[in-house]
Amino acid sequence: MTFYDKLLTKLTGKKQSYQVGQRLYSNKKRKSLVLEKEIFVNEIKHFRVRIEGMTIKKAVILSENALLEDQYKRVENISKKEILL
Repeated sequence: MTFYDKLLTKLTGKKQSYQVGQRLYSNKKRKSLVLEKEIFVNEIKHFRVRIEGMTIKKAVILSENALLEDQYKRVENISKKEILL
């Protein structure tokens, strides 16, 4: 989390949530993904994701907590070269 995210969490009392259509990147996993669909299972928010760079299309569902643990952050205006590096 960045300083801004921590400050926002302290002020509002809640974490920033993910939304459908966002592009996320994790430095920990070194993967980029796009959130395609929001699914609720037992009142827990899950997302169907598309992992960028995969040649085979398969269904991947991740919970919001899993995305937070793997430190996925929203990215904007980032090229594919920067993601691969």
